[in-house]
Amino acid sequence: MKKSLLFAVLLAPALALAQPKTADDWYKEGETQYNLGNFDKAAEAFKQGFALEENDSKKPAYLYNVAQAYRQGGKCKDAAFFYKRYLSLKDQDTVKPLKPEKRAEIEQKINELEECAKTQDTVANTPPGGTLPREGTGNTGTGNTGTGNTGTGTGKTTGTGTGKTTGTGKTVGSGGGEGEGEGEGEGEGEGEGGGGGVTQQVFVKPTTINARFVGGVDKIQMGDVPAGIKPAVALTAGYPVLTQGAIEVDAGLSLDFSPVPYENGMTKATETASLTAVLANAAASYTVAPSIAIRGDLGVGAMFFGGLKMGNPFTENGGAANGALGMFAVRVAASADYAITPNVTATVTPISVMYSPAKDGLLASSIMRLEFMLGVGYRM
Repeated sequence: MKKSLLFAVLLAPALALAQPKTADDWYKEGETQYNLGNFDKAAEAFKQGFALEENDSKKPAYLYNVAQAYRQGGKCKDAAFFYKRYLSLKDQDTVKPLKPEKRAEIEQKINELEECAKTQDTVANTPPGGTLPREGTGNTGTGNTGTGNTGTGTGKTTGTGTGKTTGTGKTVGSGGGEGEGEGEGEGEGEGEGGGGGVTQQVFVKPTTINARFVGGVDKIQMGDVPAGIKPAVALTAGYPVLTQGAIEVDAGLSLDFSPVPYENGMTKATETASLTAVLANAAASYTVAPSIAIRGDLGVGAMFFGGLKMGNPFTENGGAANGALGMFAVRVAASADYAITPNVTATVTPISVMYSPAKDGLLASSIMRLEFMLGVGYRM
């Protein structure tokens, strides 16, 4: 008992610190619970944020998100109420008024939800039917007809979504008579609002491939051997192994190529070597805003130094290499993505570092490549 009390005393300050305190904290908590499917908790978090929000232009988004959460949770009456409150606040917004087509869409949702609420009230107020007879009872009874529940559509944060539920009611009278009824409904919704990812999600979650092609410059360091800055291109493709909320992880391959021009010390001619890396790649992305995500890559594999002819400045005594020299390679990179369309992204990699211990016969003890890349990505 004393240990439990001591543990509670020690834990209480930590729990207090972990609780959201600002409007932004509650908004993020609402997003988290919404993405986890805890719609009642999400609605309560957005309400708390609304109460603390001091920027009037941001308040409508909280109400819209509350309505979205209740609609996802099948609470038709509550969802309709908060959609109406959202429209009421937007009517007062002279800076960014609601577009007519969006208003019409929300009003249609309200009508559907009000019909759903009436059906739910009817079902809730329907008295129970007869009792089920024991086996062997031959009395004839009268069957009561059950009432099917009407499902409500579930709007998704990633755009327009549809949902469908079917309910069946059935009772059996005391003599074996029976009746049944069923109903179904479907609806769709699209999130909109400012300040977070619940009401708008631009990125398409990849289901088969997440690929990107980039190009840029490669700063090559090989000890005292001159290499300098060279052009570079890379292709990375991965298969999604985890998508949860704002986080996605994929695994795949990365190919990286950089030409390395040099002056042949014997012929004085300009020759071109090459650095080519083939890596197994793992990447993790986190969506920080509706159109922006950050990404980290870790690749492990091999790098090949090819095209080393007699007289090159990279090997001992300028000796020619018999084929490409293969070396272990590891690469880490950080990127930022911007969604041009749901499937196409612009990507920038401000820093990419690749390291390889040098192969025997090379003058340098290691090869370091620092890259800056720009390109495009495709998700499907």
